[in-house]
Amino acid sequence: MTLYRRSAGLIAIGVFATIALRIWLRMTDDGDTLVEAVWDMYRFFTLWMNTLIGVACATIALGRYGSAQALSGLLLSIVIVAAVYHALLARFNDFTGLDALVDNMLHTVIPVAFVVFWLAFVRKSDLRFKDILPWLVLPLVYCIYAMGRAQFDGVYPYFFLNLADLGLARTMLNIIGLLIAFACVGAAIVLVAKLLARFEQSAEDQKA
Repeated sequence: MTLYRRSAGLIAIGVFATIALRIWLRMTDDGDTLVEAVWDMYRFFTLWMNTLIGVACATIALGRYGSAQALSGLLLSIVIVAAVYHALLARFNDFTGLDALVDNMLHTVIPVAFVVFWLAFVRKSDLRFKDILPWLVLPLVYCIYAMGRAQFDGVYPYFFLNLADLGLARTMLNIIGLLIAFACVGAAIVLVAKLLARFEQSAEDQKA
């Protein structure tokens, strides 16, 4: 097995072990059933992204090639998840023990591991600015999902998606602003990829 596949496998194991631990804690500490724990956890974009990264890395570990476009789209979303959490939310949490471990894995360890994986293995020369538009589909689908499920249980995971309080017009403006932020970070990723690809090509030319 190549280093590429082994690294992906380690990330996948980390993701699924963390999610399993999170479910177990919800069932033992909060008294949730398995279905209740999963339903509640997957109202958050963080769980969506960690799970998708786990699935992508598991398929790579099993021998399938991960496209630069798909992996970079996941990179975009997990970078924003980690950045927003550490900039705005982390200071409000006081987790201890296994809860702190889960929190650190989902918001720090796995995102950093995936960034390193992207830097080490993803083919940067394959990325184009036109790839940014498909990367926006995932956050848009999530926003629709989050607002849709809130119609059943009345719980909005994020204040900017609170359709009941904000109204349709303000919520739509918030979503547009969110997608613009994603697009800007996506453009930064493509720029970094282009610079790294140029650097790698220059290094190869010097060796030739």
